[in-house]
Amino acid sequence: MDYVAEGPFKSISILYRKSHIWLNNNCASYDLSAAQAVVILIICDYRSLTQDDITKRLSLDKSVIAKTVNKLEERGYLVRTTNTKDKRTYDISPTEKAWEIYPFIKEQVEACFQRMTHTMTNQEREEFRRLLQLAAEASIALDEE
Repeated sequence: MDYVAEGPFKSISILYRKSHIWLNNNCASYDLSAAQAVVILIICDYRSLTQDDITKRLSLDKSVIAKTVNKLEERGYLVRTTNTKDKRTYDISPTEKAWEIYPFIKEQVEACFQRMTHTMTNQEREEFRRLLQLAAEASIALDEE
């Protein structure tokens, strides 16, 4: 029986929702939500970003990112320092606590990806990963035009 209605938008919506449910469940033991885990992941990946950079890279609302960053800073995962080029902007960097959980988050994100692609061959999985990256980059680039 085919449970997924035709169309890529419906499929993307299902994948987004399922991956967040899985990531929420897997990160619950650290009292982290999927959204918080993803912010820690991107901050560690880039070592330091401004709040605006995080917003652009994740394509989320500024207020959502602000609340998430504030909560993670309060909990000791992130630290803000004044940007040397623009004193009105803060650079957000990971703390040791974030670096300690970073490998776990990466493993959980990969586990979610493996779960959603478990019926694919390795070649199909890697092609799917490449195409997702390509579509995400193209979408972000449209915002910058």
